[in-house]
Amino acid sequence: MKRQDWLKCVKLARSSDFEPIPYLELRAFDGCALDNKRRTVTMREVASLILGHCATFGGTWLHNEEEPLEALSKRFDLVG
Repeated sequence: MKRQDWLKCVKLARSSDFEPIPYLELRAFDGCALDNKRRTVTMREVASLILGHCATFGGTWLHNEEEPLEALSKRFDLVG
């Protein structure tokens, strides 16, 4: 995934009308921190992953959580 695509996913995750995929249904990312396999994912899946890791119940955003996810995103192949 390119940086431009990553930024689009972050923007989508932060938009108020975004309907994320429930976190426990994000099967495309299973084990992605443990192996070096490439993952074929959609923009909605990546945005849902970002939202699940960076949004807090208090309505704030954990910017420091974006960095590790962006590093993982280099192994994502975006489709659709």
